[in-house]
Formats: sequence, C-alpha cells, structure tokens
Amino acid sequence: MSTTFWGSLGTAVAIGGSRDTAKKKPKKKRRPKPKDTKAKAKVKGAKEPGPTTKKKVAKKKSIKAPAKKPKPSPKPTPKPTPKPTTSPSATKPPSPSPTPTKTPSPTATAAPSPTDPAPSTGPTQSTAPTSPSPRPTVAPPSSDDDDDGEPRDYDSQADFASHQMQQDTPETQFRQTPQLSVNLDVANKKLTFPDGAEFETWVFHSPTSGRGFPGPTLRPKEGEIFHSRVEPSMGPHTIHWHGMEPDPRNDGVGHTSFEIDDHYTYQWQPEPGRVHDPNYGAAGTYFYHCHVNTVLHAQMGLLGPLIVDPMVLPGYEVSSPKNRRAFGDGPEYDIETESLIMMYSVDARWHDLGHAAGLSGEDVGLNRFEPQHFYITGGLLNSRREREGAVWAPTELPIRVPGKEQAPSLMRLLDGNYLPNVITFHDKYGNPARIAELIAHDGRPYRHTAVKGAPAIPTSMHEDPEAHLFTHIVAMGAAERYDVLLHPPKAGDYTLKIAWNNWITGKTLATRELKLKAY
Repeated sequence: MSTTFWGSLGTAVAIGGSRDTAKKKPKKKRRPKPKDTKAKAKVKGAKEPGPTTKKKVAKKKSIKAPAKKPKPSPKPTPKPTPKPTTSPSATKPPSPSPTPTKTPSPTATAAPSPTDPAPSTGPTQSTAPTSPSPRPTVAPPSSDDDDDGEPRDYDSQADFASHQMQQDTPETQFRQTPQLSVNLDVANKKLTFPDGAEFETWVFHSPTSGRGFPGPTLRPKEGEIFHSRVEPSMGPHTIHWHGMEPDPRNDGVGHTSFEIDDHYTYQWQPEPGRVHDPNYGAAGTYFYHCHVNTVLHAQMGLLGPLIVDPMVLPGYEVSSPKNRRAFGDGPEYDIETESLIMMYSVDARWHDLGHAAGLSGEDVGLNRFEPQHFYITGGLLNSRREREGAVWAPTELPIRVPGKEQAPSLMRLLDGNYLPNVITFHDKYGNPARIAELIAHDGRPYRHTAVKGAPAIPTSMHEDPEAHLFTHIVAMGAAERYDVLLHPPKAGDYTLKIAWNNWITGKTLATRELKLKAY
C-alpha cells in the first residue's frame, strides 16, 4: 500500500507541474491583479488573494522571469503571525506563513483549477501539496520477484502464504558429520484407523518405516549433530522441528527460509544441559510437522514424534542400564514402559482437499474444524514397530509400580489435534487417581526457583515433597506436550480418560479411554 500511496502522490505532483509549465505564456485573468500586492498584504484587514490570484502568481513563477526583478509569491494568511518564515530571497522582506515549513518550490506546486476549492490555511495543515520529501523506496508488486528472494508487497495473508520462496536443492551450509542421520519422504496413503474409518492420509516415512501414521519416531541426543534429508515427492514441503530452535534455514518454516521442491538436508544440534541450570538443555518431548499450508498438512497426517534424549552429566549417571534420565539432572524412568500418547481427531471434509487448498485466497473452510472421529494414538516407544499402512494406536499400556528396584514409567503427552483436551487418571473404581507427576512442559523441566541465586533443582528431585507436582488431571491445547511420571501406589488396573472439548463453548464432544495395567 505504501508503494501505491507514494506512486499516486508522485503522479499527482507531476500532473500539477506539467499543467503549470506546459503553457509558454500566461493567460490574462478575468479579475484585475492588485496594483501593489506586497503593500496590500500589509494593510490591516486586507482580504486574502483568491484561488485565481494564487494560480496566476504560481503560473508567473513557473515561467522564467527576468533575473533582475524576481517577485515573491504572496502567502494567504488569515491573520498576521509573529513568526514569519524566511523567504527564499535574501534581499526581500519575509512573508508571514501559517506553518513552520519553508516556502515550497513554485514549480513543484500543483496549481488548482478555477473550480477547485481554496486550499486550507489553518494551523493544522502540515504542508501544501508539494513534491514529497525523501522517502524509502519500496519495490512495487511484480510477478517477476515471486520466488527470487527480492522484496515485494503482499495484498493479503493468502497472497503472502502462496508466494513463499521455493528451491529445488538448497545447500546445507556449514555442513558437519552427523551422529544421527535419517531420510524422510512424503507420500499419500489411504489408512484404516482404529474405529474402522478410512481416510486419505499424507505421511512422512523413511526407507525402513513404511507409510504409516504418525511419522517415524526420531530420537537425537543432546550435543550431537542431527541430519534429516527430506525428499518430498508430492509437491513442496518442509519439516519444522516444533519446539526446537535451529537457525532459520534449518527451522523448516518456509516464511523465513524456503520450501523444498527436490531435497534438502536439515542440520541442527540439540543444546547440552547443565546441572541445576534452567537456561540450558534441550532434552524432552517435541514433534515435527510440515510447515507448508500448515493447518491442512498437519491435519492430513504430516507429523511425527521427536524426542531429544539427554547427555550424561557428571554425577548423574543412571543406576541401572534399564533406566534413562528424562533430562540431564532429572529423574530416572523405566525404558521398557516409556510411552507416547498423542491425541488426534479427523475432520473428514479436510481429507478431500488438495495440497494448496486455500492458498489462492479461496475459502475452503480451513477456519472450520469439525471433527467426527477421535483417536488415542501412540503406545510403547521401545517396542514400536513401524510398518506399511499401520496406524500406531494402543489398546492397553503397562506401567510400573515404582520401588527400590524399578524406576517409574514415563508417559509423554502430545496434543496433535486442534481441539483442547482434558486428560484424567482414575483407579479401577472410577475415582480420580493422583498418580501423575508433571516433570516437564514443552521440553522445559519444572524446577524449584523460589530462592534467587540458588541451584534450580528439578521439582521431581527436590527433598521437599510439597515441591513435587502431583495431579490426576492435565489440560492441554494444540501442540502442547507434557512429560509425566506415573506413580501407581499398587499393582492393578487404572484408566486414562481423554476428553475432546469444543474450543468456544467448552462442551465435551467426545471421550476415549485407555486401560493402564500397573505391575
């Protein structure tokens, strides 16, 4: 819009100037010119020169006048002002002006026609319609600079989203040797979900995972170089590492980097943790998803779990090879019963849309998410078997009764849909069971920071029992993650219930249950 404004203003000034200067000789005025304009302006109560007089003066100034007798243009003033503005000529007395600006150049002034209204001379008028002062130059919108990285103006959010820079094979800058490297492709596959419904689904898959949902589980480690080569075979895509903070080229957001047509190798390194320091460390639960036409592509299935394992910190080695720490100086958990629970729901109408639906400004209803199908996906991480056409979904989960010889089970909660969820834990009688201990949120451990300057001890490791965050209920929104240690007091049956709520009314739309078997 700024380009349009400045362009219009420049055009108006140019037209006004040509109208003043195109004529070789000034025309005679119908009303006679005052004999002594300068003297008349000084007379108390004298009338202001009208539009016709002002136009004639402007026209005379636009013609090359004899150098020996330049005539200043009279200023239309409602009344004398105590602060006159300096005239361009040093030999002539200053003319009063209602504004603190210098007298504009006569050739740059657009002279009004006899039918135009007289210009305002009030004190709030900033300037006469003169040529604009120096201003930043903005490139006008052009189809020639859509994808070459040059600046451009966008008419709308849809215009912005549909003009991201696309590259066939972007270069991975400062490439290093990775400790973990994976290859991911994008494919569409009709999948059968736990309730028997079939949907066309878009999935990330590796050469060994098969085309299933969600995408393959990725587990880089703090301090190690991670590579993921993506080769999207069905249209431009990216991979955004949600919750991680790589540099813009490797963050997978097309708005700040590029969309990939052929292939690209993402490279990043999870930050190592430090003992009792809340400002360092990346261990925790995340996920990855496509960031092209994001809301549609994520709903179509282009997402998968991302877990960053901690590096071993001095003094925090695990007590058993069966255990792992949730983060560097965090609590130990049992590897065999570590689980991921991802809430997911499907609006079948969305699954009939195309890759770029809505990007050309058309209304395809992406602001209306009305799911009819609700799923608990995930399961035991250590025993996941990724295979062709599989939807990873649990029917029952084993959990440990923590004691001296075994660590508690860790459950990683991930909200992978667009509705708020409420998760509750119950005993076999249906009563609320306070067995869930929150230890981290969105990859950030909960730490005790009540004392300024004191070590930030994890709440789950604090000697004060009141510092531990036990609950039977967890409320979550889209893309949120919680790490939860489970502490069933004894062996037996427990239940995990998940409710999907309307995001406006709060009304529960659906509930699903998962049996937990403590031993």
